[in-house]
Amino acid sequence: MHYFVFLNFEVLSASNYDKDFIYNEMEELGLYSKLKLGNGLQPLPEGTFIGEYKFEDKEELKNTIYTEVSELFNKNGINARLFIAVSEKATIGVEDITARKS
Repeated sequence: MHYFVFLNFEVLSASNYDKDFIYNEMEELGLYSKLKLGNGLQPLPEGTFIGEYKFEDKEELKNTIYTEVSELFNKNGINARLFIAVSEKATIGVEDITARKS
């Protein structure tokens, strides 16, 4: 089956948090912090990643991603809160909202 994974994390504490390193490692796992929209890439909100996977079972995929990210954070001394969602279909978009002045 083909699944979409949405992952968000919040760093709760870390002795040495290297954002660029973590984001690069997430890409190695197939999780990306930018979406291709039109001719360019649009960044997702901080700590948000999305990926597409071919996997037999979505519960197994969720557990695999959770385990990989947990190991990454543990090895690097990062305490974090993770949110992971796996779905067969996804409609996604990114839009910057600029408040209008009254």
